[in-house]
Amino acid sequence: MDKPVVVIVESEHGELTLASLECVEEGRDVADRLNVKVQAVLCGSEVEPLAGTLAAHGADQVTVVKHEALAHFSADGWLQALAPVLLQAHPALLLAPDSGSVRAWLPRLAVRWRSPLVGCCMRISIVGDGYPEVIRHTYGGACQERLIWPYATLICAMLTPGVRGINARRDERTAKVTVVRPELDPACFRDRTLRTLPADPRTVSLSEAERIVSGGFGTGGPDGMALVEQLAGQIGAALGGTRVAADRGWLAVERFIGSTGQIVAPKLYMAFGVSGAGQHLSGITASETVIAVNSDRTAPILKRADLGIVGDLHQILPVLLRKLQARAAVNATHPVEPAVSAGSPAADRTLEMTP
Repeated sequence: MDKPVVVIVESEHGELTLASLECVEEGRDVADRLNVKVQAVLCGSEVEPLAGTLAAHGADQVTVVKHEALAHFSADGWLQALAPVLLQAHPALLLAPDSGSVRAWLPRLAVRWRSPLVGCCMRISIVGDGYPEVIRHTYGGACQERLIWPYATLICAMLTPGVRGINARRDERTAKVTVVRPELDPACFRDRTLRTLPADPRTVSLSEAERIVSGGFGTGGPDGMALVEQLAGQIGAALGGTRVAADRGWLAVERFIGSTGQIVAPKLYMAFGVSGAGQHLSGITASETVIAVNSDRTAPILKRADLGIVGDLHQILPVLLRKLQARAAVNATHPVEPAVSAGSPAADRTLEMTP
């Protein structure tokens, strides 16, 4: 089989999205099973420098679809520009992030091609002699569904952001880069993006957040969760929590983390009063650095944490907030960074704090 696994990748503010890199690595796994190549397709105006990053994460070929009209997203523009490229690629599998932009144009292409389109995917693999298999969320994340199609059926699959995580770059990898310049008429686009704004940490989707501060049953109620929210605002992080906290009304239902809620992959995950039930831990598997504060030294979250602190969060959080506010007052432009990162000498230990 010489049909490639084709991956649609997206960029924001001159950088590839983490969801796109997850798709490239997922495509690499599928391509290795089929013994074929991975072809990444990237739309934009000045995005050629990003090809090296795609190669480092597993792409064998990078097709840059370049046009000034593609500098900002347009569903009509992407469909017109990508349809001929994808048709010529003749993919064995079409993989893309499950994002709002992809959802705006890929279903239209799937209808034209009469190809199955599957969203909310957790894993894509090959079984038997080449049968595509998809594991996806269903019933609002309460269940998982396994779908298998006949051999040689083209599947358009959208991978849920954060469900996989990304591996370290392998800069020794190289990719063949091809630039395609389609003929487009922006006047015919029925939609266009005027500009994009940086995400507000308070409202950004948890699956896309780089920093998350989470509260659980140990916060004790709305007052404790308010302290957690203050910390999130202080360090520019998104607010999350456990299902128990959401069920009690301390947290918005759409912001609880776990296998039945949001799957996250932040660079920094801070948990306060979170015991670490299995379904919650499965939702933070891809987190890079985990810091946990819990009064129970046997809490499962402490085993997962890179830095664990045994103590009362109601005593620790006010002190931490005062320190951060004082630091911000001295130098408001100094970025706030996690005190301990994974792999540092101070990581992988548990501290105990007494009143």
